[in-house]
Amino acid sequence: MNPSHPLPLALPARAGVPVVAAYLACYLFLDWISFVDPYGPLGITPWNPPPGLSIFMVLHYGPAMAPWLFVAALAAELLIRDVPAPWLAQVVACAWLAASYTAYALLLQRRLRFDPALATLRDATVFTGATAIAALLIGMGFIGVFVAAGVVPPGAFPRTVGQFWIGDLIGIVVTTPLLLALTRARATAPKVGALETVTQFSAIGVALFIVFGLGIGAELKLFYVLFLPLIWIAMRRGMAGTTVATLLVQVGLIAALLFGSHAAGTVLDFQFLMLALALTGLFLGVAVEERRAAERKLRDKQVELDRSLRAAAASELATALAHELNQPLSAVASYTRACQLLLERGDTQGELPAILQKVMAEANRAGTVVHRLREFVRSGTIRQERLPTARLLGNAAEAAGPRAARHRVALSVEVAGGTADVLGDRVQVETVLHNLIANAIDALKETPGERRVALTAAEHDDAFVRITVADNGPGLAPAARACLFEPFATHKTEGLGLGLAISRSIVEAHGGVLWHAQQDTGAAFCLTLPTAR
Repeated sequence: MNPSHPLPLALPARAGVPVVAAYLACYLFLDWISFVDPYGPLGITPWNPPPGLSIFMVLHYGPAMAPWLFVAALAAELLIRDVPAPWLAQVVACAWLAASYTAYALLLQRRLRFDPALATLRDATVFTGATAIAALLIGMGFIGVFVAAGVVPPGAFPRTVGQFWIGDLIGIVVTTPLLLALTRARATAPKVGALETVTQFSAIGVALFIVFGLGIGAELKLFYVLFLPLIWIAMRRGMAGTTVATLLVQVGLIAALLFGSHAAGTVLDFQFLMLALALTGLFLGVAVEERRAAERKLRDKQVELDRSLRAAAASELATALAHELNQPLSAVASYTRACQLLLERGDTQGELPAILQKVMAEANRAGTVVHRLREFVRSGTIRQERLPTARLLGNAAEAAGPRAARHRVALSVEVAGGTADVLGDRVQVETVLHNLIANAIDALKETPGERRVALTAAEHDDAFVRITVADNGPGLAPAARACLFEPFATHKTEGLGLGLAISRSIVEAHGGVLWHAQQDTGAAFCLTLPTAR
């Protein structure tokens, strides 16, 4: 499968009798209504939409439509154009049209991997480029049949082919994308109000009036005005709205040629301007659709990333949760054992009620820890309370003591005199300190000699207290410092790279800042917390 098309092409539907009848009726109607200002004995018109309908039918219903393409073309030649040519030439020419447009549609879909959804600029480019080449080759074969039959003079062959080519090209570029857009669901287009809809399509009428209705005789110079409503509609409505707008503009142009006065030789100029307008509308619509698809994909990826981040954050916080629950659960176990001993001694009135009260308190504490961390993972909610700075650092050092001892790391705590208490969520702030101390201990695992981690606190300014966690390890490499706080950035073989990112988000939720501080040896991380004055 071509990587530019993540979804397989739809299989052709089955064309029943009502579909075939509707196709033949629409083909004849389009050929009749577009039979305006015909050129030469073949009645070649400036805009020929029936081939666009035929290509759509083959794309949608498959090569089984080929015989009906021949019937439609022959009926149009006999009933509408009344070409003065031998019947054999007309049959051969119509058979050529049916076979060629069928082959072209199959080439688009099966060889060029054209997606009928016209969802990418690649599809638009393939469609327009292949259509331009196919219409020229088909026109040369079609006109060649009538040159051989003596209907078209050999000297008129180049101009007749040119008129046929541009008329069919305009018709296909306008009609086929319109039908493709209208036959597939587009639930992603933004909702546009009725007033804006009326205003948009009224703007097309105003633009046509400016170009053709003012009577200033400068239609070709004012043609650019028609691009303005087309751009507006494309940006708001995407492919479906653009194809309808392009059709309305083309109908207006044909009407202007039919009922207005124009100088001889200007029809070809109008044809090229019509082609430019149709191609602009097509590429604008596809570009808008492609941009919307990219935005949808980005939103989906963002949702997926957010979900992954939450899951990873929960995993990273599991360590902190285990630490926070260890103390109350250990206390519950100890108190429960004491209760068992009292019951064995038959003491049910002395210390037992007080110990059971402590068991309940520790169980409630464990529940609070789980609840508070879950709240932060879900929504970033914090519950601030007054926290004595010295006790906060002391508890953090005490909790990290066993880990530090295993790795022969000396922990020290120093709080400058006069340091105020801080305001914060105890569980979340202790989680941050636990993460920073654990990182410092890990950095010292391979450091020879004395290993030290120092926790210090001092006044940062009148509103904040600064807490620092510093070690005497090897420090951080410049490459590591550049992406310290980015999610999933880690130099640990078993780390997720979320600890510092989560820690920074917790500190910032408290109104503080977490940063890496430069020092001569080792690494130091500083954070600020608001004072509780």
